[in-house]
Amino acid sequence: MPTPRRQPEPPFAVLMAGYVVDFHHRSVCSKCSDDGCPRLAAAGETLRAWRDRKSRREGR
Repeated sequence: MPTPRRQPEPPFAVLMAGYVVDFHHRSVCSKCSDDGCPRLAAAGETLRAWRDRKSRREGR
């Protein structure tokens, strides 16, 4: 029986973006304002780009 392939570990920037999103679900940071948060926006963009690249590699 073939051994299942392990998924590669996400890049460090993707892991950190996930932590930023998680943090913002629990609290606000010093950059948060009524208009939003640049850190949260950047983290979201990093995660979207990673998901897009991953889905293209997997042929979805």
